[in-house]
Amino acid sequence: MRAANINGSQSIAAGIGIEFSQDPISGILCVSKSGWDQLVEELSSTGYRLTRADAVAASFGALQVWSVQRSHSGSGIARRRQSGLGALWAVYSDGKTPSPDIQDFTSPIDAVYTWVDSSDPVWQSSYREFKQSVPVGESHPTSRDLGRYTSRDELKYSLRSLEMNLPWVRNIYLVTAGQVPCWLNTDNSKIKVISHADIFDSPEECLPTFNSHAIETQISKIDGLSEHFIYVNDDIFFGRPMSPNVFFTGSGAVKYSLAKAHYAEATNPRLAVNLAAKLNAELIESKYGKTTSLKFKHVAHPQLRSIHELIRESFTAEVQSTARHKFRHVEDVSVPSSLAHYVAAAEGVGVPADVDYSYVDLGGDHLPMKLYRLVRGRGMQMFCLNEVASVSEKEKRGRLTKRVLDALFPFKSSYEK
Repeated sequence: MRAANINGSQSIAAGIGIEFSQDPISGILCVSKSGWDQLVEELSSTGYRLTRADAVAASFGALQVWSVQRSHSGSGIARRRQSGLGALWAVYSDGKTPSPDIQDFTSPIDAVYTWVDSSDPVWQSSYREFKQSVPVGESHPTSRDLGRYTSRDELKYSLRSLEMNLPWVRNIYLVTAGQVPCWLNTDNSKIKVISHADIFDSPEECLPTFNSHAIETQISKIDGLSEHFIYVNDDIFFGRPMSPNVFFTGSGAVKYSLAKAHYAEATNPRLAVNLAAKLNAELIESKYGKTTSLKFKHVAHPQLRSIHELIRESFTAEVQSTARHKFRHVEDVSVPSSLAHYVAAAEGVGVPADVDYSYVDLGGDHLPMKLYRLVRGRGMQMFCLNEVASVSEKEKRGRLTKRVLDALFPFKSSYEK
């Protein structure tokens, strides 16, 4: 659909003699202000609809960004929400070369997902076996809750949202326990399935693992992974077109998203994320002589491969210990979602940045209203549909969540069969 909109709007521009160029990575079409003024009238008269996109969808040097799509019966809300399906046109000042701005990030970026198929009988058998063998006191209580592993095909919809709104991602690495989603198009050369056994230092000791913290300590070992990459949980979705500038500065520093909450003031300090934040803070203070307080939003996390390598060198014992914990443990470190950001800041290659974001707890109160806001709103840059623990009314809420994802991302991606 995007290709059709790109080709169609290009043909119209060429037909009336308007000069334009196309970014080979992002696919964004670049045109001068006077050229755009001419093109708008022609596009409108030939059945295209124009929707204003966020400036963050293109270069810092662009005056405006527009999504151009064939007219359809959808509302203005639907067009804004699906602006990533249109041809993106970036408008520049007359006489201004649409080359990258000095603040634009232009190097390759990969994405890394972690995923598990908890409905797999083999996985379930292994889970039960090791759950019984690990003393309760040696794992975090929430790690033994199968609700943490429930899948509603979130990965499928997350990939749809990524292809729609972050088409510039170079490769997608899907890290699994040797599993492959039945719907995944493995013929797509952009997606690569990586087994835990391919990246763990001591697979015979560490695997199988049911601990996301353990898996996260190893992801930077993926062969061929770019220096700059984005770590994405499958419950994260991208709601609007964004350029790499949302995630990295022009010089390549990561842009992390701070939460307002202080881990030391958490209502439940024994929650795994708060325990990991406390340990991360102790490690930072031991190495850099400074402390940390704020947690991070549950978004897609920009990463530097070199920072992960530094963490393994600096905190070897803690990383190795976390990697050996088969279930979430009270002494785990959390690398990509927390410690990597702290270390990047300390090393001068990480800065805080705001992001338009929404977090929805599928087990929380007022779920229908929160999901309604996602569907009817203008679309967040990112949002998370998270399940903190087992959800009450799980089947009913699961169906509702699936309907919302179908409404937000109804079109198959090239990652699906």
